[in-house]
Amino acid sequence: MGLLDKIKSAFSTGSSDGQVPVSASFATRDDVVYAPVSGVLVSLKEVNDEVLSAGLLGDGYGIVPVGNGVLYSPVNGRIGATTVTNHAIGISTADGVEVLIHIGIGTVDMDGKGFTRYVEANDEVKAGQPLISFDRDAIAAAGHEDVVACVVSNPDAFQKIEHVGDSNTLLGGRPLVKLGDQLLVVRR
Repeated sequence: MGLLDKIKSAFSTGSSDGQVPVSASFATRDDVVYAPVSGVLVSLKEVNDEVLSAGLLGDGYGIVPVGNGVLYSPVNGRIGATTVTNHAIGISTADGVEVLIHIGIGTVDMDGKGFTRYVEANDEVKAGQPLISFDRDAIAAAGHEDVVACVVSNPDAFQKIEHVGDSNTLLGGRPLVKLGDQLLVVRR
């Protein structure tokens, strides 16, 4: 059993009951990307996907989720892209930060089963607004990992992306983050 499996087994997975979850409330800044789920932070290099681990989709973190399987908006912005399979979503902020959130590794193969999206392309969203519910048990049953990648997909447009997702609470030597904790600070 690997570290990610041990972390996941320490928490219950929960499931969605079909209703839109309540929005989360937390203070926001325009230059910060917040945690879209609660969980254990991992470097993108540790994510078991060649594209993500090589940084080809952007600069950010992987989060091994804990709790209820709801993905919340990490920024205020406009939904720029959704997928038919509901496993990924893109958001653009007014300041030009493009955030991509990808749920799971290989979950595109699930053809949308186990995912419920609450927003559409071009919708305006606020940080903390529910975007997608995902059934962690269904993802595991399909043989996939449920790690959530949250990246700034246009890092070259900025001077620096600061990784600030560390916390003093650790599990297995890794930082825990809760929904709404700061992950990335985008510097012009």
